[in-house]
Amino acid sequence: MARVYISSTVVDLKTERQAVTEWLVEANHQPVHSYRPNSETVRESCLDDIDGCDLYVLILGHRYGFQPEEGNPEKLSITHLEFRRAGQSGIPRIALLRTSVPDVRLSDLLNAQRAALVIAFNEEVRGKVRPAEFHDLQGLIHGLSTGVQSELEKLRRESSTTRPVVAPNDPAVLRIVATLTEELERKNRLLDERAAESVALHGRVSELEGQLQAAIARTLTAAAQPDAGEAEIAAADALETGDTRPAEALLSSQEHEEAAQIGVPGMDDVRQRREAAALAREQGALALGHNVRAALEAFKRAADYEPDDVWTQFFIGDLHLRLGDLSAAMRSFRRGGARAESRLRGSADDADAQRDISVSHDRIGNVLVAQGDGPGALAAYRTALAIREALTIRDPANTQWQRDLSVSQNKIGDMLVAQGDGPGALAAYRTGLAIREVLAARDPANTRCQRDLSVSHDRIGDMLVAQGDGPGALAAYRTGLAIDEALAARDPANTEWQRDLSVSHDGIGNVLLDQGDVPGALAAYRTGLAIREALAARDPANTQWQRDLSVSQNKIGNVLVAQGDGPGALAAYRTALAIREALALRDPANIQWQRDVAFSCSKLGTLAHEQDEDIRRDYLLRGRSIIARLKREDRLAPSDDWIDWFDARLAELAPKPA
Repeated sequence: MARVYISSTVVDLKTERQAVTEWLVEANHQPVHSYRPNSETVRESCLDDIDGCDLYVLILGHRYGFQPEEGNPEKLSITHLEFRRAGQSGIPRIALLRTSVPDVRLSDLLNAQRAALVIAFNEEVRGKVRPAEFHDLQGLIHGLSTGVQSELEKLRRESSTTRPVVAPNDPAVLRIVATLTEELERKNRLLDERAAESVALHGRVSELEGQLQAAIARTLTAAAQPDAGEAEIAAADALETGDTRPAEALLSSQEHEEAAQIGVPGMDDVRQRREAAALAREQGALALGHNVRAALEAFKRAADYEPDDVWTQFFIGDLHLRLGDLSAAMRSFRRGGARAESRLRGSADDADAQRDISVSHDRIGNVLVAQGDGPGALAAYRTALAIREALTIRDPANTQWQRDLSVSQNKIGDMLVAQGDGPGALAAYRTGLAIREVLAARDPANTRCQRDLSVSHDRIGDMLVAQGDGPGALAAYRTGLAIDEALAARDPANTEWQRDLSVSHDGIGNVLLDQGDVPGALAAYRTGLAIREALAARDPANTQWQRDLSVSQNKIGNVLVAQGDGPGALAAYRTALAIREALALRDPANIQWQRDVAFSCSKLGTLAHEQDEDIRRDYLLRGRSIIARLKREDRLAPSDDWIDWFDARLAELAPKPA
């Protein structure tokens, strides 16, 4: 006997509910009905009842049903909430869709707004399960009996071959996820402010972390089976060391098996596509740490299986942006936004769709920034901000939406800085900081909120420096430093927080240098350098930390020039150049690293101490040639065109002897 939850609207489906109930009783099953009176609210009573059932049966006609007000930001009907709850609880769902309309007066078809809700719900159901359509009671019972027998058979097969399953929130999974996401933040920077919509907050799982959790749980589950082979065990062992490649190969094999079933008669195409897409996304999340192109191909396959998945399009756009293909990134972000807008047309109160639309505008803004279109990017960020302000008005307690607001304010501030509007940028940064202070006070133990605070203080410090307010900037940087020190003390092994410490010391050094405190600036820069040397020694292959080392060496060189220590400055600049040359050789297509080499050449080309003019000329000519090549290849922003600067410096040198 199975407990079967029956879900439907009541007014238009009384006869159908009665027929389903009678069939279940005759088949020796126990029907469980929605809308039972209870001391609790009807909605909570119904949703709690679902969790205790073995199967869920939805009868869907042409009426949307009652929409509870309290605790229901999307204004979903009880029937819609029940359908989602069954899916979240992992209860097999059987959907029976009526195609006939016996009495149009009992439907919502005469009300355009409510008819749209019915259509959207219908589409959601079709996207999650394969429904059985019926136009009379005979067709209803046929679909019911077929669905119940099929799902019960699946449950029997699963129970007869019970296997160990590792849940996505298992401590072993979370530990590996934490290690891999830290690697992503260091190597790919896909979880920083530029893609902050993906970041977890207050216990919520980010989109990317969710993919990683699923991939790791799937791999560990496969290895835990009694009949696990060498490949499964090796993949799980490799994850413990941070090597995701064997797990990717394992999931790839499973993806091919699922994909091979698509279109096979008797198979559930929707389920096969959904499962193949999930496996592809999981491979993409694992590959991000070591092979961006492989990650992109995996997410593209997921989009082929499930073209309407919004976040798959966003990830594809992020990866195109990472690889420098701005046109492709823009297409993906717009495609994802269009998918979300389509959902919103079906349900105007769909908060998730609204947030996804705001994310698409943010992502489009990121592309426009890379294309040099500051005004366009500012407009995109302001559009995203307007959507997020509306969402937070609807639900002020939603911490993710509040954080989204702060991210939008920071991005707008960045654009205003680029346009020369310092006061406007400072106001935006301070608005973002105020939001983050509230979030941090609400949950003082949340390290992400604490780090957000530090980021905002640093941005404000940067603006105060630009406005000539050295004392104010120093106070902002020191506040950020105190937060960073507390985080680093909490977990000294967290490399991201260690790097934050070095950045704060750099900011303080910059202000002290502007104030004429040369010894203080040098001490701050050297403290930052020591942190970065320790990080680089821990992982010499980390390109971000190598570049950070070169930045520290350049800053120290600048201070030594101010102190008149030419040989010391020369040594620091040459150390920075050597690091940057190695990075540029590793990836000649990386524009930033090529520019870094040119910049180091400019520093050495203008340093007269301990160098003759021929050596200086060689540095200047080399730097000029790099910038000229990037300009010819149309890979240089107008603000990075230093050709005239190099020509002026070369003209200052004495003519080379004939």
